[in-house]
Amino acid sequence: MTQRWTLEIKVGAWIILGFVLLIFFMFAIGDLSTVFERGHRLYVWFESANGITDGSPVQYAGKEVGKVVGVELITPTEQTNPPSHVQLVIRVPNSVNIRVDDEASISTFGLLGEKYLEIRPGPGAGALLKEDEKLIGKPPVSTERIMERSNEVLTEFHQTLQGLNTLVGDPEARIYLKEAVLEARDATRQWKAMAERLNLALFYAESGQGNLGKFVYSDDLYRQVEGFVDDLRAHPWKLLAKPKGQKAAGGKQ
Repeated sequence: MTQRWTLEIKVGAWIILGFVLLIFFMFAIGDLSTVFERGHRLYVWFESANGITDGSPVQYAGKEVGKVVGVELITPTEQTNPPSHVQLVIRVPNSVNIRVDDEASISTFGLLGEKYLEIRPGPGAGALLKEDEKLIGKPPVSTERIMERSNEVLTEFHQTLQGLNTLVGDPEARIYLKEAVLEARDATRQWKAMAERLNLALFYAESGQGNLGKFVYSDDLYRQVEGFVDDLRAHPWKLLAKPKGQKAAGGKQ
């Protein structure tokens, strides 16, 4: 009898230990800390669910804070109502304060990963959303639309390459291209030669060689030019006076 009770106690202890370990791993892997936290329900409106389903994660500022608990299609009954849309029902902890001006969008983990609801904090000036209030989401961009746009860009690029191939394949166009390349090469050589001559002139000027160098660094020449300018300032009529030789020649005629 004692052995039987001992065996039952051991079995019960192992069952309890296994249950405790199961709960521990559920908390560690699934991050179920929010299950026992008090929360509130909110609604997020979109034009399209874009593949999001019940149980999809809800992230706020990059941190998972809840789950999507419902996806509902809202069809208007009157013309005054807003057009048909999808309403996501989410549940978040009370510690997460979502405001009216926050941005909600449907994103994807990776390129083809799981869909999730992403809420980014706004400026922070909007009112806090309370129980059963709604947040208007941004229209989602579908993967199909992205692929379609990529195909359009590739098609345009292919057409451009075809045009270039046609242009290069034309014999007359080849002649024009060859002439343009030769002219560009000649122009480059001329600019290079001009740059070399300019560098040489600057070298002579800096070293005091040549006319430009003498003019820049010669004190005598500088004083002569300065005296000539001062003389013109004092006797400006000299610019209008004719040399005596020209007057005499004019009188003989």
